[in-house]
Amino acid sequence: MPVSLRARLTAWYSLLLLLTLAVFSAAVLWLHWHLLLEQFDEGLRSVIATAGNVVDEELTETDMQSAVAEMVELVRAPDGRVQVLDASGAPMTPPGQVMPLPPQAVNPDVTRVTRTIAGADGKEWRVTLWRRTAKQHQYVIAVGAPLDETLRQWRILLRACLIGIPLALVLAIAGGLWLGRHGLRPLTTMAGEAKAITTETLDARLTVPSAATELEQFATSFNRVLDRLGTALATQRRFMADASHELRTPVSIMRTAADVTLSRPVREEEDYREALATVSQQTSRLTRLVDDMLVLARADGGGYPVTMAPVDLTALVQECIRELSGKADDKAIAIASELEPIALKGDEALLRRMFSNLLGNALAYTPRGGAVTVRLARTDDGVVLQVADTGPGIAPEDRERVFERFVRLDAARTTGGAGLGLAIARWVAEAHGGGIRILSSGPGGSVFAATLPV
Repeated sequence: MPVSLRARLTAWYSLLLLLTLAVFSAAVLWLHWHLLLEQFDEGLRSVIATAGNVVDEELTETDMQSAVAEMVELVRAPDGRVQVLDASGAPMTPPGQVMPLPPQAVNPDVTRVTRTIAGADGKEWRVTLWRRTAKQHQYVIAVGAPLDETLRQWRILLRACLIGIPLALVLAIAGGLWLGRHGLRPLTTMAGEAKAITTETLDARLTVPSAATELEQFATSFNRVLDRLGTALATQRRFMADASHELRTPVSIMRTAADVTLSRPVREEEDYREALATVSQQTSRLTRLVDDMLVLARADGGGYPVTMAPVDLTALVQECIRELSGKADDKAIAIASELEPIALKGDEALLRRMFSNLLGNALAYTPRGGAVTVRLARTDDGVVLQVADTGPGIAPEDRERVFERFVRLDAARTTGGAGLGLAIARWVAEAHGGGIRILSSGPGGSVFAATLPV
């Protein structure tokens, strides 16, 4: 069963909190224990200093045994013992003052040391030893006290941590779940809104929350995706509608020609030839239309192969001009060319199609007796191929629209094309890393420029 984002966030948050509390509690316990020991040792050092001073002063007036007895009478260690050992380690204090420690625990060879020792009474003792010399007497003063109270205080803090950490963890989990539900509520709302969007409600958009920057960015980005998706679907629907219309026209003409021809049992040979000529003409038009649509469909899906190889662009342009010269002669259009010798790497078939479409478009919109000029030249960025005509020009608002599919600016559609030539030409240029744009357009004609990298 998949785990919700809220549960995962709460789990990670709780784990990090547990580790943080554990490390913090361990540090507090360690510091508190060392602070308690430091305070305890400070008290032992004060007592041992007092005891040593008393013994030293008494030795100036009496013997060692009397000095020790006087020190025992004057110096008291709260909850502890003060004892004196001779140079060999034997206790010199009365038996009631001897600490209940193992004999080897009090080492008289040390100069000065403080340590924790397990006592014979089952308690932990904190003991300070100090070797001193006075009036040719060498002795060791030992001051110690059980750590019962210190351990009790430390264990109280330990129990507080052991109780507080689980309690804080439970509160953190509950708070994390509540905060997760409250913080992810806008995301849940957006998920519901996104789920309700269908192909019939593509104009719907997610509500953009203003509380969280991340969620606001997510909603805005998702809405932009919906905008692009809506635009793509609208383009697809328009493409299908335009394609259906364009396909219907030649099919309708062929059907009409066939129906008229077959409406009589017997016709003259000339009638059949005329009908077949019409069918052949419309079949050619239909073939070109289907071929152009297939190219664009494969280009949109990224499935059209672009084969890069060395291409003599100058020779290619000259061949295209020769192929379309018959169409130019039919309208008495003069084609002039200014071509620099240029070679580049590209797909020869696609480049031929791009230039044929540009030149064919120029010839279609140039009136009878006009002129078309083709220029091919190098630039700092690569190659520029210009096609200039003397047509009626293109309005500024239509200069980008002409590169859309099935767009023809002549209302009567007298040019005979389907409005796919410029769209294919632009795609070919972009597939080669370049582009196509209209440099200028007006009553005196238009100049289309295709740029290609070398």
